[in-house]
Amino acid sequence: MILLITAITPEANAVLDGYSMKKIAHGSLCLYESEQETLRLLVTGPGKLSAAMAVTEYLTRYPVSDEDLFCNLGICGGSSDTPLGEGYLCASVTEATTEKSLYPELYSHPFPEARLITSDVPVTVLSDNYKHETTLPLLYDMEAYGVATALFRQVLPSRCFFYKVVSDVCDGNFPSPEAVTALIKKTLPLLLSFLKEAEQILKKRTTEQTDFTSRIQTMTKDFMSGVSFSATMERKLTGLLTYAIRSGFTKEAIFDALPKRSDTPHKKKEALMRLQALENFLLTAPKEDSYSLSTKPKKTLHRPFRHIYVEREVLQHPVTRGVLARFPSASVIPITHYKDVFNRSKQDVQAQENEPSLILASNHGTLIYPGAPVCQNFNETHFMYTSCIMNCIYNCDYCYLQGMYPGKTPVVFVNLEDYFAELDALLKKHPVYLCCSYDSDLTALSGILPHAEAFCRYALEHPTLRLELRTKSAALPFLRQLPAAKNIIMAFTFSPQEIISRYEHYTPSLRARLNTAKEAAQKGFSLRLCFDPVLDVPNAEAMYSTLVEQVFEVLTPEEITDISLGVFRLSKDYLKQLKKAKPACALSHYPYEVTNGVCHYSAMRCEQLLTSVQQALHRHKISDDQIFIWTPEES
Repeated sequence: MILLITAITPEANAVLDGYSMKKIAHGSLCLYESEQETLRLLVTGPGKLSAAMAVTEYLTRYPVSDEDLFCNLGICGGSSDTPLGEGYLCASVTEATTEKSLYPELYSHPFPEARLITSDVPVTVLSDNYKHETTLPLLYDMEAYGVATALFRQVLPSRCFFYKVVSDVCDGNFPSPEAVTALIKKTLPLLLSFLKEAEQILKKRTTEQTDFTSRIQTMTKDFMSGVSFSATMERKLTGLLTYAIRSGFTKEAIFDALPKRSDTPHKKKEALMRLQALENFLLTAPKEDSYSLSTKPKKTLHRPFRHIYVEREVLQHPVTRGVLARFPSASVIPITHYKDVFNRSKQDVQAQENEPSLILASNHGTLIYPGAPVCQNFNETHFMYTSCIMNCIYNCDYCYLQGMYPGKTPVVFVNLEDYFAELDALLKKHPVYLCCSYDSDLTALSGILPHAEAFCRYALEHPTLRLELRTKSAALPFLRQLPAAKNIIMAFTFSPQEIISRYEHYTPSLRARLNTAKEAAQKGFSLRLCFDPVLDVPNAEAMYSTLVEQVFEVLTPEEITDISLGVFRLSKDYLKQLKKAKPACALSHYPYEVTNGVCHYSAMRCEQLLTSVQQALHRHKISDDQIFIWTPEES
């Protein structure tokens, strides 16, 4: 269902004149519905309070479905550089008095964009408050902020649109009711065409998820037939069946592997036996994973960001100016604080993956932290890490960042000078081992951001700092400009090519990573190999043993400083969020064990996986002193 929200009758008439609609609500709610299409029209009355009340009442009476779209449609005032009759989609909606803003999530669309200011009275004198902040046109209306406030409590921002048609230039010369209707009617066909296309995409996504959920529910019901499952056992069963189907098992294979039902009266004991038999089968049987080499998403790594949100504090920062110069066609949207966008609720992660935005901000408070227990400390006394970028341009299905953050939009903290000032103070007390690339891949972003190079240059000037840059990237142009430095550790994550193709989307190939690691070692930097995380996938032992052989076809033992080795592990809370972000990925639904809130494979499976890689390394004269291993006990 598409709901168009207008404020006044002349705006509504543009819709009523073109579509066969009947009134379906009376009294305080003025609502129309099309007899032929999934289209409704809500007329709220003028002003943001009336708009907020009407939208709230509508949402109370008509529950929101996963396929509903909402569009606030109306006229607005503009400046002299906004042509009369031009329609804009609004990238931000600001309340004029408080200057609070809300941010719709905008993705591929055919319209120009603008910033919208909602005022309590018609604007007849333009303010200069916002002009210096953006190149986007500024528009003025009286309702949108009220609509946005009501909608965003229940609806994904990616399903809310604010489409405004310029009717005047804020000079007091307002159009007649007939002119308003004509302005809206002229742009309405393109708007509705766009909304209907977006509706079909939503329907397809919803149908796919509904069909899969129904399939799992049917299998769960069949599995539990005749035995007694508790609510906890049923939840575990649903997770196992989800893992099974996402991993490529057929229903027939699953049920054929189960023991025949006994005549025992202990139906709960029977249920436990069947549940354990299912888990054992799934973790030991050969299987085909649902991902294939052909399903790797097609995406350009450094595609232009369409939207760049910039904290007002850093609008003139040199790093900000450099980034904006690289993306001249991006919509620059000023914000007060990065969390207003980064932490907003109900984000559309799937849409963000397809069309990423960027946030430029300043970080304050403590900037250097002690390393986390799930990270290897490499026997370093002062093991620290820092996050100058949050989120990654890569899209690995197993990545903890997708459970850690509410969305996929990267946040870049541009105030590197503050990070280095804090490092200065720490280094006066003691040496520091610093990992600066855990919450993002700084090296992968070195083509558009100065962060990786800046940390390396700082390390060159401070020999008591050991700097680790962990990466899956294959582009290191900045390293070629630096002198050799052993206190800079280039840590490359290597995975079997099958894993890269199935789970590490948008990342370079194994061969490309190996060639870049070779170049870094020959240049004179310390080289760490990271076989971490090792994933429990079909034929894992053979796959990772082959990986080690491929590594040493390119690298020599003498070029390797040390090796990081660890199985997949993830915070229980992060895994819960990862399931929401990656519901179609088998890795999200694996039956993990939990130790101190950390999910991991069983101790026996961890030992099998780690031993197979260790033995392969030993064949190439890598000693145990060079291998740092994470085990579940360390959690």
